[in-house]
Amino acid sequence: AGAVLTRDLAGRHNSCKVTLLAVSPFHGLHGHPLVSDILLYFGIADCTAKTHGNRNQYNVVRATFKAIMTHESLEDIARKRGRRLLNLERAQKLQI
Repeated sequence: AGAVLTRDLAGRHNSCKVTLLAVSPFHGLHGHPLVSDILLYFGIADCTAKTHGNRNQYNVVRATFKAIMTHESLEDIARKRGRRLLNLERAQKLQI
């Protein structure tokens, strides 16, 4: 299986807003076809994408890239919080 998002992401470009929603594993890619192709290229296999506003191809692509740039891995989150990764994985499983 591919990578999943750790949290919901959002990106804007001009009047286009793209929201990438984190979903459970093996859910697949749903939403705007252009966003799905970009996420597949990045190796993200489970995500739902919503687009609002102007759906011009250029705006959708730029907003998607801006949303992806805000993504943080579990290692980055653990480093920021000063915690060990093991504790975060356990907390994620327990949905704390």
